[in-house]
Amino acid sequence: MDIKVEKKQAFRFRNPILIGVAILAFVSVVLIIKPNTSASVHAQDIWTGIVKQGDLHQQVAAFGRLKSRKPRLLTAQSNAIVDEIVLKPGAMVTPNSVIVRLSDPQIEQQVKDAQRELVQIKNQYKQLEINQQREVLSQQARLELLQAELESAELEVKALGQLIEKGIASNIDYQRRVLEQRQLTRRLDIEQKRLSQLEELHLANLAIAQSNIESEQEALTLISEVHQNLTIRAGISGVLQSLDVELGQSVNQGQRLALVGSTTDLYAQVSVPQAYMQQIALSQTVEVDTRAGLISGEVIRIDPVITNGSVQVEVKLNSQLTKNARPELNIAANIHIGTVKNALYIEKPVNAKADTNTTLFMLQQDGDTAIAKTLQYGSEAQDTIQIISGAQPNQRYILSDMSRWQEHAAISIVQ
Repeated sequence: MDIKVEKKQAFRFRNPILIGVAILAFVSVVLIIKPNTSASVHAQDIWTGIVKQGDLHQQVAAFGRLKSRKPRLLTAQSNAIVDEIVLKPGAMVTPNSVIVRLSDPQIEQQVKDAQRELVQIKNQYKQLEINQQREVLSQQARLELLQAELESAELEVKALGQLIEKGIASNIDYQRRVLEQRQLTRRLDIEQKRLSQLEELHLANLAIAQSNIESEQEALTLISEVHQNLTIRAGISGVLQSLDVELGQSVNQGQRLALVGSTTDLYAQVSVPQAYMQQIALSQTVEVDTRAGLISGEVIRIDPVITNGSVQVEVKLNSQLTKNARPELNIAANIHIGTVKNALYIEKPVNAKADTNTTLFMLQQDGDTAIAKTLQYGSEAQDTIQIISGAQPNQRYILSDMSRWQEHAAISIVQ
């Protein structure tokens, strides 16, 4: 008896939906195991940095200039014409350095007139002294004559007195001589008083004449100072910062001519972007770079007014100035605003901004692949920026501009 054996057919997937799900799952696993690296970049076209952990010293970069704390503004003391320009901006000066020479014919004539007037008044003084001496001598001569007449009268009175005692001379003659003696005595006393008054009058006249001399001397001194001020000198040691006139230019009294700044008493004035102004405070330490060295300082004034998107900050310089330090020198400065303890940080990537989220490519250990990762930035320093989340110490990231690869989850690094 033949037994009919039925053949079993092999199991087949006849449902196309199940087949599609299986294929999608397989692709997903492959992508998870190895990301799509269809994009590639040459290793020499990128630069990288390693995530570090430690104290992050926060700084704000600023730019500005050195300023003289005691500048000297030179102005015209009278209306004049620029006759000669001796020095130009940037020249080192001493207090007696001549910067500009002005000319004014009227001032020069007034000086000559005042000099002649002073000479004339001094000559009048000398003439007055001579005349007074003549008057005194004349009065003294009269006194001498009266004195001689008085002595002669006294002798006659004495002689007649002796003769009267002997009965030889007349009493009338004696009394007449006594009267003459008395009159001569009075005249001599009057003339002596006249001499004293004359001397007092002479002293008063000399004082008036001397006052006139002093007055004219003061007038000459004033006009001479105006004339001397036509030669514009620096007045202090330093550098000529600016010159505001040209040769042959007419200037008015009080017009600005030049500005001289000291090279020893300087401070820094820097501009801080408005975005960082809330982080700037008084007494913060500052490092000023003059391109020839560093100068330490501290913030001593913050301008309350925002100008062109920045705030002006005044910095006191505490250490020795560099050799090239001078007023109006362009400088860079780093203001230390604080320190974040035990922070994760990395060298600042291109276009990195504090307190933002960004995507960076992290290099794998083989160095041939970089995977996109989202990081959260914190505060920034001059060359570094804090990483709050998304990274671990010793991870290496691409720091160059990778904006055109942002749509890729991974890229290949071509050596």
